[in-house]
Amino acid sequence: MASVSPPSINHFDIDEAKQNCFLDGNFSIFDYSLKNALLFSQGDWSLIARDLRLAGVDEESIETLETGPCAELLQAFRIRRETIHYKKVCLHLFEEARRIEKELKQCMSFFFWCDGDDIREGAKAHMDALTSLCKNNEDEQDSTPVWEMDAVQTAMKRHEHGATSCELLDRKIMYVLSCGAWMHHRGVSKAIHDARDFSKAICLSPRHPDGEANGERPHRLDALPISMQVEQHLCKVEREDPRHCSRSAKVETSKQRNKSKVLMNDWTRGDDMECIPKGSIALKRILDAVRNELNWPDEAVAFISLSIAARGGFKALAIVEELNLYNSHIGNVPNRVETSLHQYVNALQSHITNLSDKSCCEVSDDDLSAAVSQHKEIHHLKGMLKAARENAKWVQVLTSLNSTTTRLFVVGDDAASNTTCAFVPKGFELGSFIKSSREILDKVLLPTMRNTLAYEAWPPTNDSRRRRVLAYNEDNFKDASIGKKKLFQCYECRGYFDSRWCRHGLCSICESNIRNRSVEGECFFSTCKAGADAFCRHYQRCFVCDAPHSCNECRLYRGNGEVVITLVETLRPQHLLLDFDKTLCSTKSGASPLPRKTSSRRKEDGYVHSLDPDLKAAVLSQQSYGTAYVITRNSHREEIRTFLEMHGLQTLASNVHVVPKKVSKGSYIKEQLFSNEDVGTILFVDDDVKELSADPWLRESPQVHRLLFVRGFLQ
Repeated sequence: MASVSPPSINHFDIDEAKQNCFLDGNFSIFDYSLKNALLFSQGDWSLIARDLRLAGVDEESIETLETGPCAELLQAFRIRRETIHYKKVCLHLFEEARRIEKELKQCMSFFFWCDGDDIREGAKAHMDALTSLCKNNEDEQDSTPVWEMDAVQTAMKRHEHGATSCELLDRKIMYVLSCGAWMHHRGVSKAIHDARDFSKAICLSPRHPDGEANGERPHRLDALPISMQVEQHLCKVEREDPRHCSRSAKVETSKQRNKSKVLMNDWTRGDDMECIPKGSIALKRILDAVRNELNWPDEAVAFISLSIAARGGFKALAIVEELNLYNSHIGNVPNRVETSLHQYVNALQSHITNLSDKSCCEVSDDDLSAAVSQHKEIHHLKGMLKAARENAKWVQVLTSLNSTTTRLFVVGDDAASNTTCAFVPKGFELGSFIKSSREILDKVLLPTMRNTLAYEAWPPTNDSRRRRVLAYNEDNFKDASIGKKKLFQCYECRGYFDSRWCRHGLCSICESNIRNRSVEGECFFSTCKAGADAFCRHYQRCFVCDAPHSCNECRLYRGNGEVVITLVETLRPQHLLLDFDKTLCSTKSGASPLPRKTSSRRKEDGYVHSLDPDLKAAVLSQQSYGTAYVITRNSHREEIRTFLEMHGLQTLASNVHVVPKKVSKGSYIKEQLFSNEDVGTILFVDDDVKELSADPWLRESPQVHRLLFVRGFLQ
């Protein structure tokens, strides 16, 4: 029995398609080019299906595409969406990791104990501390939490009972512990930073097929694998001998390492030297199948090719190819890290064994520096191994997704709480590695520091051996080891601190004490100008001073245009309200967005001010859910409308509202736009926290979600 070929489309008229094709602003997909590629709604198969329907293609033919040649494209759209949310998960984790790293650095500098004249005794105690804590180095899977180790519990109790009961070994144990925790956290952060940077770079793949040829491919992808931070550190570790890492050995080999660095820096491109743009082969494969298997005419094939490119299908195919390339580079990284880790563990164990029979006077500076270097690198590699292995695991999962599997990552925008995303798949452990650093801080280091300060002076006095705190009182301020211009005074304890300890006029210790006893619903930083309305009572955080902070319960978020796009896709608001100055546009202080000279040549050359591309994409996405408005105090209404029309936002140009002086934006929005109580969901974006929080209706209405726009927000 002969096989039945799929039906071809019965009718396709290119002129009818041009006439009926859906418009994006004043563009149709027939106007699609490299210069205006960012202006088109894109990112989903439904947009391509809509173009096909408007062009007169019947539903049966569209369904045949979905189950046939374009099934690969539907899979690519799915992988693109999950990759976007994965990079946002990594962003939230990296932000939390940076906050934790600052606290770990504080603890490390606090617990450093200067040996003074007792150098030999200090070296012996330091080595004993390393020996007592190195039990967890024997296995990559730490069986015992550090706060349950006998040596750590004893040191904590002795710090609690005062200086007389605290021995030198106890002080060294806390310092070694804080150093190990910091290095482990640095390893985790480095791998998470890589995961964020490369997932972000992959998502920045060019939208237009000619984009890569015009230099739009991100350099990080161009320079794989050496552009990965983990790869760079791994190359450095693999060049070194873990058995010879004392201070003197490092000095002797520094010249050789510098030569190696030059060679590494010369490696500016990876091994992927193909000149064929990513996504081109997959797109050609799909179009050939449409032409040959479904027997579509050339005009129809050209139309769907244009629609696929304009609606982000080409970019989705490029993302899949870039993700597979990245996956091939990181697949073997965990094994290499594990090999180096075992070498350092064996070297440290051998080193400790050789020193076990030596007396305290025989622990030389080289012996101690070698053990310290090995111990730090072990923790660094262990943290790196965990996070790199987890990242490789989920990149592999992303590459194998299909269009029918359930969602994996759905990101929320509350970056302040420990719940950094609404949904992550079962078995996702990147967040748990960050949490382990927080547990060491909360269960060991910070309580021990607070207990110590119950009987020690703060800031440390001249006779204190805590020489790395870089904190000074009014008496020893003149003897500060760093420039006085780099020190800031705490208005609570009157001490002088470097930037590691002090922010907004408060040192970390005073800030912690005030925050713990504070019951008032307002920011306690004296320099805060945001007011009580910008204070989150759920987490006792100020949206300005404690930035970055977001709160779902307050319905007040913080972020850039990318976060606005996410909120539009998540909330699907009926109304999107955008400020103009320093938000949608680069203007400020009510300036006109148009150039003073308006000759035809100047208009062709470009505009003085720029439009935020992510907010423009959010406005275009909003067309699927409701209406977008400009709410501004800039009085140049007609110039703003002209500026928006120049950028293809005709609909938004017809909804420009200028708020009068001495009238809050909240009251204007309520009275002029939404006098009806049932207005649906509103998303209000502004760069001024007072505009977002001063009006009671904006704060209290459950329908209003607010975003504090920060153009320089970490991406």
